Amino acid sequence: MGFHICCSVAGAGLLALGGLLTFSSVADAQSRRTTAVAQSPADDAAFKAAFEETLRKPNDPTVLMRYAELAVKIGDLEAAISALERLLLIDADQPRVNLELGVLYYRLGSYEAARGYLKSARTSAKATPELKARAEQVLADVDDKTNKTDWSGDFMFGLRYSTNANSGPSGAIRSFGATTVPTPNVTSRPDFNVLGAAALRNRYDLGTQDNATLESDFTYYGSRQFQVTDANVMLAEVTSGPRSRPFDGWADDVSVKPFVTGRYLAVHDYTTYWAWGTGIEVTSPLAANSLVAFTMLARRREFMNNPDVPNNSNSSGNEIAPTLEFRADITPAVSATFSTNVTRYIAMIASESYTEFGANTALSWRFVDPLGINGRNWIATWNVGIARAAYDAPDPSVDPSIPRMQNDLYLGFTLGVPLDERLTFVTQAGYARRDSDISNYAYEAFTVLTAVSWRF
Repeated sequence: MGFHICCSVAGAGLLALGGLLTFSSVADAQSRRTTAVAQSPADDAAFKAAFEETLRKPNDPTVLMRYAELAVKIGDLEAAISALERLLLIDADQPRVNLELGVLYYRLGSYEAARGYLKSARTSAKATPELKARAEQVLADVDDKTNKTDWSGDFMFGLRYSTNANSGPSGAIRSFGATTVPTPNVTSRPDFNVLGAAALRNRYDLGTQDNATLESDFTYYGSRQFQVTDANVMLAEVTSGPRSRPFDGWADDVSVKPFVTGRYLAVHDYTTYWAWGTGIEVTSPLAANSLVAFTMLARRREFMNNPDVPNNSNSSGNEIAPTLEFRADITPAVSATFSTNVTRYIAMIASESYTEFGANTALSWRFVDPLGINGRNWIATWNVGIARAAYDAPDPSVDPSIPRMQNDLYLGFTLGVPLDERLTFVTQAGYARRDSDISNYAYEAFTVLTAVSWRF
């Protein structure tokens, strides 16, 4: 029985981690989202008229500047650059023009060209202190973009209450085919816990023609219970692999990332398992604001015997898990994610081997600060997850006549209130339920979380 309780607790921990990091990824996507330039008929007409004017007056600074401003407005950055560079042919020492050219080249991803113009703007004797400060700011952004290695991350610390901290059953259980009354440490128990979660990301530019980068990710989750200490969970995972765009032509936007991964899980301060494996991820945009990602993972899990579960090693085995995920920005303020996965796990004993089908969806809405705290947009995220698992054979120690079947449901809501650029107050409510043909594995839990998240 101990193994099954440990697995339920671990599953609850992984579910919580998934919810927390879903919020982080949504916040990151929201912060990096760009919106296409709205182009009105009036803007079009003004731009065409300005272009005709440049043909008549090719050396008129006022005409060229007006044309550049309209080009930027409609999103034609190359046209704006052409006009501004013509201005420099008239007078090379124009710090404002150099600054604008630096910004435009930065927006196009031509960082070395941007650097040259920005340095000219910064060193000009005609530059105002404000203009020099702006040039320094953009130069710092250029340095960040051209740095071969880039670090980012999210950290979260919070307090959570669960009505079923140990994911235990609420009624009678089965033992060797007989119905028994569970001991108090097995039944569901409410409790508070403190938790910490972290996601660190490193991106290293490999300097290849296909813009390959080495992507390395480290994830950590830990929770300490106030009373139900056998539900303490610690999870650490690392994944690393090169991402590139190896194809030409119509598939040049497709990125491919082979990777290796490792995981460590401990429950009740005892090692539950080590896992290691390899996989591949293929990502492709579907439209301007959507993409699809396919991941295939093959992994070995090595369970370790411990005082809670003396025969834990019997559950060691191999898994293969394909996942398909869709992400889309429905509007500038609303984004959605949907994923579906299949897991096939083959353990040393048939009663711990299973096939699982799952699906998850998340809908995020970014909206104006309703309380007028600081004017920063709040983010609300709704999560729904379902899964169905069927085990290959009955467990004789539980019920020798019934193979295990279970259905999982998770509902979650997360609200993020940004306090500044990096610090966010997070509150989360969740509901998890597992139905099973064997009462040992059925449970229900409501959770409430308050936390603070910091990102860099």
